Amino acid sequence: MLGRWKNICRAGVALALVVPGFSPAAADPVQRATPVAGSVIARKTGEEVRFIDVSNWRVVDINQDLLTGDVLRTNANGQLAIVFSDHTQVRLGRNSSLQVKKMAASGDTTLELQSGTIWARAERGGQGLTVETPAAAAAIRGTDWTMMVEGAKTSMIVLEGRVALTNPQGSVEVNEGEGAVATIGQAPRKLVIVTPDDREQMLFYLNLRDGFGLMPTSPLPAGRMADERRRLLGLPPERRTTEDWLELAEVQSAFDGRQVAAATLQEIRRRKLTTTQKARLDLIDATIAGSEKRYDEAARLFAAALPHLDASRRNMAQYGGYFARSLADPAHVEKPPSAAVGPYGAIMQAYTAGFLQNPRAALDVISQAEKRFPDDPTLPAIRAQLAQLIDDRAQMLEAVNRALSLDPNHPIALAARASYKASYESDIDGALADLNRAIELAPGASGSLNSMGLLQSARDANGEAEAAFLKAIALDPQDPVPHANLAILYLDQSRMKEAKRQIDTALAVDPSFDIALLARGRYYLQTGERDKALADLLAASTANPAHSQSQLMLAAAHYEKGDRIPSAQAVDNADRLDKNDPVISAFRTAVDIDDYDADGAIRNAQEFLRRSRARGGDYSALGANQDAGSTLNNAFRLQGLDAWGRYYGDAVFSPFEGSGYIDQSKVASSPSSTRRASAMTMSSSIATTHRATHPLSRACCLIRTCFPVARARQRCCAHPSSKARSAAASTASTAIRGVSARLRSRASPTRRSLSASTAT
Repeated sequence: MLGRWKNICRAGVALALVVPGFSPAAADPVQRATPVAGSVIARKTGEEVRFIDVSNWRVVDINQDLLTGDVLRTNANGQLAIVFSDHTQVRLGRNSSLQVKKMAASGDTTLELQSGTIWARAERGGQGLTVETPAAAAAIRGTDWTMMVEGAKTSMIVLEGRVALTNPQGSVEVNEGEGAVATIGQAPRKLVIVTPDDREQMLFYLNLRDGFGLMPTSPLPAGRMADERRRLLGLPPERRTTEDWLELAEVQSAFDGRQVAAATLQEIRRRKLTTTQKARLDLIDATIAGSEKRYDEAARLFAAALPHLDASRRNMAQYGGYFARSLADPAHVEKPPSAAVGPYGAIMQAYTAGFLQNPRAALDVISQAEKRFPDDPTLPAIRAQLAQLIDDRAQMLEAVNRALSLDPNHPIALAARASYKASYESDIDGALADLNRAIELAPGASGSLNSMGLLQSARDANGEAEAAFLKAIALDPQDPVPHANLAILYLDQSRMKEAKRQIDTALAVDPSFDIALLARGRYYLQTGERDKALADLLAASTANPAHSQSQLMLAAAHYEKGDRIPSAQAVDNADRLDKNDPVISAFRTAVDIDDYDADGAIRNAQEFLRRSRARGGDYSALGANQDAGSTLNNAFRLQGLDAWGRYYGDAVFSPFEGSGYIDQSKVASSPSSTRRASAMTMSSSIATTHRATHPLSRACCLIRTCFPVARARQRCCAHPSSKARSAAASTASTAIRGVSARLRSRASPTRRSLSASTAT
């Protein structure tokens, strides 16, 4: 599982992967008649809707309800995410138009893709879905697929399941991993056998607001900035010149955070400034305003500063003005700056490409820039984080090593290596050392502190995790990431009121943030509000369909409602997205035990243990995988193989986990009731908060979006009784714990931005 790191993302590693939705100013949603056909979950910029009963187009906002007959369209920059009432999940790409033709309580749902690109996921066992295009119609029954309409041609790729593509001239059945094409007047045909990357089909892009955090106001390389910071902080304040104060504010915005830089700006404003110095001050103020969502003010400051800056800083003002104007007006469309001055200009150009297109386009820009600036360490450091977004592990490692060979103390590179160690090597101690060093070098990096919270939470150091999240929030209160991650930490501890406050804050900042929606869905599961939970989890998995942990939580929600077919689909989706995640096998084991499928339970429990140990590093030993060993214990006992169950229960026993004492009580060979009672008493003293009384609860406890670290679980997994099947649904909701936002992220890639600096 990938970690939800913020130095490429939003709850995790620094670069903001978006699954649409930053929050520029927009009108409130229009109230519509019920029943509604669907709702907009996330948007990018410039998207419009034409209601069935209104002739004019209007800007579409998040949470806008839709009715049959409505038409949605996007411009050259726009994207939309929509959840329909039949649980169909849709992501509409750039320059696309989609009409809701039919949405009824019974019968097929019908959509019409008039132009552009769509990714969609239809629910197994639900209503049928037909998507009409000018060239052909696609009949879908529970599958993931993409479709593109280019004039008279319709093409599609099936990612999972099966689709029939039909027109008057003929029909073709398209299976998983296959593509097809149809042209008006010609029969559909299979184009090629393809092996598509799901994430690349899901229409991801980078979050524009986070570009301000990537925007250095000093043209110095990161190493030179660090040297200047040390020199200037070593000077007594009374000996600093105006130029010293300006340079200090510039490097502080990169290393100490915008709050510290803003305090330094107060000193500068008391001094007499030249026109150029005033422009540099305005540039710093503009980046702070943009990060704080004061977009109109940021645009004004960038414009005022631009004519009086040197070439490098002027390039930052050009990109900053473009970002601010685009965010201030959701209907605004303009061409981005064409020039890229120096390495930092190339980073801005890459970030713009990632926003307008996708993360791979940003990677291509960075790779080309490295050829022009081979000695700059920031470029490969950012490439490493972009590589993690698309799960390119080999490129991430190569880029990290290159960046650190050029600058062993580069904060972004150290944070990226920490992410690699935690996510791919399970080297928790190594990740912690790198992250501590990154924070020491750049103490104002809220993203690194957020990542520290995730790592500490993964180590069960919950006090340290909470402190790190609170520090990240203090540095950037308008970043929803640490709010969502702190909420999940509180949910782990059943601190429900505190969790709800953090969830509400995160969603007030960004109503489409997938991890906040995931957290609220989990909150509702724990409070027993299953319909609300399902709605939020569908929204979360639409906002980020590549996040395997959201799929697992969605599976738990469907399972609690008794909807086994869509639950199995969500688990299969999670497995397709992350075949290394041990929690998927844990969930399947729990379901098998609930179904009294002893063979399936043992098979999936063995796979759970295999995947757990395959993470290597801190998890290669059997004893380091308490959850997997305890689950295998349960599976063997279901078959009556108590000796095997006792072996695994003993091998993974930990005196600090309540589940270990429960395992001992189940398989104790001594007939003495005293020994059994003693084990139960020890377990009770350790696990006093939320006890899950069924193996499904154990799997749900493991669902998380953070680092793949075995955590102490508080549950009591009794042997399935005649009442176990009915009890599973009622107990799972109170036991779904341990989801800690990546992160992603994002398992899956995550969203947020990076800078040598604040990684806001």
